[in-house]
Amino acid sequence: MRFDDLMALSNKMFERHGPFASMCQTLASHFNPMRADFTAERSLTHDRTDHLIDSYPIMMARDLCDSYGAMLRDGTDWAEIYVEDADQAGKEWLQFASQRLMRYRLDVKSGFRRATKQGDYDFGVLGQTVISIEPNRNFNGILYRNWHLRDCAFAENEYGVVDHVHRKWKPEAYTLKAIFGAEALHPEILKICDKDPMKQVNVRHIFMPSQMYGKPEFERFEYVSLFIDMENKAFIQETGLNYQYYIVPRFQTVAGSPYAYSPAAITALPNARALQAMTFTLMEAAERYARPPIIATAKAVRSDVDLGPDGLTWVDHKYDERLGAAIRTLPQDRGGYPIGKDMRQSVVDILTASFYVDRLQLPETNHEMTAYEVRERMKQYRQRNLPLFAPIEEEYNGQMCEADFRLAFSMGLLGSPHDVPQSLRGRKTNWRFKGPLSAVDEEKKVHQFRETAELLAMAAQHDQLITANVDHEQAFRDAVGATGAPASWLRDMNEVMATRQATLQIAAQQPQLENVA
Repeated sequence: MRFDDLMALSNKMFERHGPFASMCQTLASHFNPMRADFTAERSLTHDRTDHLIDSYPIMMARDLCDSYGAMLRDGTDWAEIYVEDADQAGKEWLQFASQRLMRYRLDVKSGFRRATKQGDYDFGVLGQTVISIEPNRNFNGILYRNWHLRDCAFAENEYGVVDHVHRKWKPEAYTLKAIFGAEALHPEILKICDKDPMKQVNVRHIFMPSQMYGKPEFERFEYVSLFIDMENKAFIQETGLNYQYYIVPRFQTVAGSPYAYSPAAITALPNARALQAMTFTLMEAAERYARPPIIATAKAVRSDVDLGPDGLTWVDHKYDERLGAAIRTLPQDRGGYPIGKDMRQSVVDILTASFYVDRLQLPETNHEMTAYEVRERMKQYRQRNLPLFAPIEEEYNGQMCEADFRLAFSMGLLGSPHDVPQSLRGRKTNWRFKGPLSAVDEEKKVHQFRETAELLAMAAQHDQLITANVDHEQAFRDAVGATGAPASWLRDMNEVMATRQATLQIAAQQPQLENVA
């Protein structure tokens, strides 16, 4: 693509982005006001909640968005790589890679927690988020950054995966020089660095498939990354990539559009508007009851009515009080106030359900409950919340883990490729996520093994051969793996079978040795 064609494509992408930005402005103004600068520029000192009276919609959105990290990324082992039917050496390497990658994510300088925290709020309220995954400046770690949806336009491929992102960026001149070096910048930018290093520079980043870009030198790469100096119309950097630079998790997609929406925020929006109006009416009614309107008789009151503490109001001494008080309050009817409170509570309940907050609390258990009752309650909890969190695990955590795994492997952060066991080479990797929902499935295997062992023990009292119905080796290994024990605790199956065979041979020879003795 020529430079002019590239710019025409990028501008068209942002033209299509306009209606989406308008919708995001509306949603953010009700549920995440600090992000409500899509169509209006707001300074840091601007009061972004001056149009709101009730904070309950913001609190509900906050509870939902905070639950993503607690439910899906809690602890240091919430994600692990696995390959179907991997041998013992393969399992140990996969566990090593999962732990090593988790350390890079949780490194303070990686920005992982900050990026995902910001991304969770975009995801829960606006329906999607944009997170970049790239090597850090020293090339010894991974850098995660969340970007404002206002500045990002994207498109999806035929598989429904976002692999084409355009981003507007305004870094300071000195930051641009520190990242790319002086030799990559236009002379005008270098002049700005000398005169005003804090001046922002208009840059655009384009991440797109290399086939669309069309340059022969990038054909061996899957994607291409282009940083463009928009003021001087010059390339800053052209790079080929074999991993996703941007991931764009989306909550609920719409056929025919790359932009998604949040079913929670869309469902809650009418009630959020109604709640603001109802709260204003109730507050106004309460104020009228606490400070009722005053009726004053004309020409009888000689000064302004002072309603403050120790206030003094002058009344004409010639006024006859038998005609009525010169100053009196207007009686207020309180009959409608309880009805208004009940209606407001019903709107609050709808908002709570819209943001799934009524589902997020773990079921209550106590020591008097049996293990079966506890499992059944957790099963019901899982059934209620799985439709909400299961797609997020695949769409959000899955994309992120796959992208940083490919990046870390290509950077050599997971060791040499020659250290990968032969059984894993050429195999497709998958991800398994640990959390309150998935833990139920893993714990189920342990309980199933225990119950099976109890049944076998009872049946073996009548028939010893009944134990041949169960593959004890596989059942035991599956149960140990479900407990989360390290893969190195279990030996390779070939080694186990060799040890078992040697033990059987010794047992078979034991009677002969006793006869010889």
